[in-house]
Amino acid sequence: MLWTPVPPALSLGEGEEIRTWDFLTVVGGSQEEAQACLTEALELQARGSLYDTHAHAWAHFWTGCSLDVAGPLALREALRSSLYYLFSALPQPGTSGPVCHGLSPGGLSNGSHGECYWGHIFWDQDLWMFPNILMFHPEAARALLEYRIQTLAGALENARALSYQGAKFAWESANSGLEVCPEDIYGAQEVHINGAVVLAFQLYYYATQDLQLFQEAGGWDVVSAVAEFWCSRVEWNAEEKKFHLRGVMPPDEYHTGVNNSVYTNVLVQNRSVSNPWSMFAVGWMELKDPSRAQGLLDRSIINVTEPFKVWTENADGSGAVNFLTGMGGFLQAVLFGCTGFRITCTGVTFDPLCLTGISRVCVSGIFYQGNRLNFSFCKDSVTVEVTAQTWPRAPQLEAELWPSRAQLPLLLGHKVSFPCSAGRIQRSPPSLP
Repeated sequence: MLWTPVPPALSLGEGEEIRTWDFLTVVGGSQEEAQACLTEALELQARGSLYDTHAHAWAHFWTGCSLDVAGPLALREALRSSLYYLFSALPQPGTSGPVCHGLSPGGLSNGSHGECYWGHIFWDQDLWMFPNILMFHPEAARALLEYRIQTLAGALENARALSYQGAKFAWESANSGLEVCPEDIYGAQEVHINGAVVLAFQLYYYATQDLQLFQEAGGWDVVSAVAEFWCSRVEWNAEEKKFHLRGVMPPDEYHTGVNNSVYTNVLVQNRSVSNPWSMFAVGWMELKDPSRAQGLLDRSIINVTEPFKVWTENADGSGAVNFLTGMGGFLQAVLFGCTGFRITCTGVTFDPLCLTGISRVCVSGIFYQGNRLNFSFCKDSVTVEVTAQTWPRAPQLEAELWPSRAQLPLLLGHKVSFPCSAGRIQRSPPSLP
């Protein structure tokens, strides 16, 4: 890591009202790589084009990734800023760079003892942030899965230390994957982290069909090791002829030693994909109760602080800052709640719902199996368009509408509109010769 020095004091001259200071930090895989990047940045700074280069890169990014609504300005600003901070913490898609070491709830480690979770990686990455990232940039999503693969050795050791087989991913993970939570009970009992990790791998496969990650890059080792852990962690009751999962801590951390936690058991049984989005707002939208969903969505953005729309963990400004977990949950409330998106083994289902004060929802740059799509809807109609195909042989897609089962071909560059209804974006059946 290299950086330009920050002066101990910043002062304005006499009669001067505004001045801009630029400070650079560069992270590289080696001293040579970091120095080359810093030299390039200093040259851009000297020419006065550093900011323009930055702005141009983000403008290009937004052309292929957007989540917007025709609605309250505060909501629109929260959507854009949440995407900005989330993707700012990830490797830039399409570029080589340092190995991704996961996403902490507060982004890069900062603060002093006990602040912002020391930059450790939790289930927040896999359950709250990952689905949003996967929908727009599978390359970045894969980088997060590769972090779990890189830390599998630590997860295997965690399970062994608890006298179980397979892999137990750390409740708080860092570089090695060994448990680094300062309190043992969380690492020992919050085993639902394993379910979140495997769910991320499952969703990634559904969206990308990337077998290479599983067959050659270690993904299958993660999935099989987690399955082995569950087999050793459950207890068989011969009289009931049932397995039990005892002594766990669910996401509700006020209760420990819980037997058969509903949330944890559902993950272990691999039944979570039909409804993996645990936010209440998403649930109320799925139940078509917009008034209750609206109230929860409005409450979620009170954690946004001005003027740069940075989220805090708590509404009073306390807790972690740049709270990516909160941003991820909020984004899912719109990206998966309003649209009804669910990533399944047969396609991406949708079930649109416009909340009060929102007349239209527009999602641009959705990725599904080599296709880029735009999806927008209002109260009366839905419009879908395949805007690009990023694979040489990207499959032809279609929209199946429910309950009619009508199938509408989605051709590259052609907008398809239909009355607002539920349905599924899926592969078209192969044409017969």
